[in-house]
Amino acid sequence: MGTEVIRFLNYLRPQFRPQFLRPQSILAYALLIFIASCGSSPDELTQNAGWETDIQWLADSLPNLHYNLFMYEPEDSLRNRLCRLEQNLDNLSDMETVMELTGVLASMRCSHTGIAFWNYSDWKAYPISVMWLDEGLYVTVIDAEYSHLIGSRLIEYGGYPAFEAAAAMTEMFPATNDVVRRTRAENFMMMAYPMEALGFGNADSPVSFSFLEAVGDTVNIQLSAVDLSTANMEGFHDCESVTIPLWLDSDDFYWYRHLRERKILYCAYNSCALMDDYSMNDYVEDLRELIDLEHVDAVVVDLRRNSGGNSLVAAPLISWLGDLSENSGIRLYLIIGRWTYSSGILNAIEISEIPGVIVFGENTGGAPNHLGEVRTAQLPWSGLSVSYPTKYFQRVEGEGTTMRPDVQIPLDAGMLFSGENRILDAIYELSASYE
Repeated sequence: MGTEVIRFLNYLRPQFRPQFLRPQSILAYALLIFIASCGSSPDELTQNAGWETDIQWLADSLPNLHYNLFMYEPEDSLRNRLCRLEQNLDNLSDMETVMELTGVLASMRCSHTGIAFWNYSDWKAYPISVMWLDEGLYVTVIDAEYSHLIGSRLIEYGGYPAFEAAAAMTEMFPATNDVVRRTRAENFMMMAYPMEALGFGNADSPVSFSFLEAVGDTVNIQLSAVDLSTANMEGFHDCESVTIPLWLDSDDFYWYRHLRERKILYCAYNSCALMDDYSMNDYVEDLRELIDLEHVDAVVVDLRRNSGGNSLVAAPLISWLGDLSENSGIRLYLIIGRWTYSSGILNAIEISEIPGVIVFGENTGGAPNHLGEVRTAQLPWSGLSVSYPTKYFQRVEGEGTTMRPDVQIPLDAGMLFSGENRILDAIYELSASYE
């Protein structure tokens, strides 16, 4: 699998380092000594008492560390769910308890507030990646043996509707909008042990997957969970049947194409970072010179792949767009999407505020107003890592949980696998209507 595939698929999966849990505090060892002196089963009580220690920490200590754990959901919601979990510990495996704890924190909807559940045990995954498109979950990377299934829709996962499996994983991620949950779920829903704990698949046996191909045929295969670092995977970038659309034509931080027949200057801004041999000032100068030489009716700036970096990098570009708005008569358009985050969304807001700019695309995963400056702590018994934000950043009035385009055009299978440029088509039609 090429590095460009890994970078595009929401940077695919983190590099997980399996960790085996063990008591990590004086309190935990004290509990062990106490339980050993009781008449009940030491192993059972040790586990339950340990998890109860972690539950109590989440209820009492995390709110004091967090910027505002109850910003979106009331305190009673957290305590009631933790109480129900504590009462049900006898019926849960350790992995199920981890996922339950993860879901409880995610239910508070505070960004960056969660448990690193992937560090609980050995990491294995089914050799397939999907993307949540407008029509459903589509295969973007898979074991090379089944490369013919790239671009097909995943419809069943271990005998259950694939949507149900994805929806279960969405509940594990804290976020202020559904876009984030979906992009996280598509990256983690092939992890074998967490998904087994959620009721889907079997980490130690082959699992059935069903796909609906573009021609209408249904294909069923069996996949076993493996270490993906040793798997032979193929991505849609390398698939002969896929036509890569313009917006995926380059992984450069910033680049452009002159669409001469449409009189459009397309400017991709993929990362808030500087290229080694091509400054942002040089980039803007090239854009300026092209407009001086060619007939351009519209400039399109595409930030749908921009997940952030240094927001100041775009200053020359934004300044130039402002000059165009005031002096040129050229129409300006902005494209945003699910991977527009952090400094990328800050730049998107700045561009959208330039007079005359019309915004196309999807709701952003990034939130204009968001919790940040993240720190981590460890649960006292299990040692699981808990992340929490310590600061709130407000960029717009109101809740500001996502940035919405003026014209919604969701990402669909044709736009990813068939080279369709539906957003540019819509922009061209709108631009032509002004003539």
